[in-house]
Amino acid sequence: MCKVNSNEKNMTSIVPDWKAPTPKELQLNRVLLERTSGKVHTLLERLVADKEINLYHSYANVVSVRRLGYNDHGPVHARITTYNSLKILRLLNDGGIQTSLEAETVSDFEHSQVAVALGCFLHDTGMGVTRDHHEWHSINLIDPFVVSYLEWLYPDDMAARVVIRSLVHEIIVGHMAHIRIHSIEAGVVLVADGTDMTKGRSLIPINLQLDPEVGDMHRFSANTISRVEIVKGSNKPVRISIHMDNATGLFQIEEVLMTKVKASPIMKHLEIEAIIDGKESRMYLK
Repeated sequence: MCKVNSNEKNMTSIVPDWKAPTPKELQLNRVLLERTSGKVHTLLERLVADKEINLYHSYANVVSVRRLGYNDHGPVHARITTYNSLKILRLLNDGGIQTSLEAETVSDFEHSQVAVALGCFLHDTGMGVTRDHHEWHSINLIDPFVVSYLEWLYPDDMAARVVIRSLVHEIIVGHMAHIRIHSIEAGVVLVADGTDMTKGRSLIPINLQLDPEVGDMHRFSANTISRVEIVKGSNKPVRISIHMDNATGLFQIEEVLMTKVKASPIMKHLEIEAIIDGKESRMYLK
């Protein structure tokens, strides 16, 4: 009879079934659907229930967390960033900032929302292939879904399908700030991707980590961040407030979030604030 050692037992307790929806994932599904309407709601209703896309997300997370030791890039990350993207886009709209499709008189705000939701929801599927250039792997894996979803959503509007598909590609290839992007829509997702930095995202990699490794600072700095709030700004349309237990979390803002913010076309519309232990406040953008 083979004995299971204590390390194997601990591993089982901290690594969830890679294919099973988590309570957090189901909760985020409800939030996304409750706070959207129109074609964006119709799109998300089908996306969150798509079993094949969920498998792409879940396997990307296996590679990211278990194989490579990175933080969450799976179903929960897809939902959090999609929610944050749509919220930032809505706040920009409320502040009188047009999307690129609107400003260029190509299309309307709803089409921009659909592009942001679709591109953001699918942006990290390529992590299931490799970390390097995973943006391009995401497009290769997921473009057939993009085509299929747009044909279903806009069966009689070829122009909408062409424009939104192109924007989705820009959103995906631009989300790491390795390639310069130009649209408001892609800029929103670039920033929103950096806002998923709370301690829950780094919990499993930290628990799995037994020995010090390069990259630990990213995980431990993220583990000090308790919450991220996205609200209407005092002077700009959007304020992003990052609450942390101690100053270690500043590394996450400066090395991850601000790298993305500085590469984003929406930078001038943002206020970025760090709040340390509920007391000290540090403004990065105001």
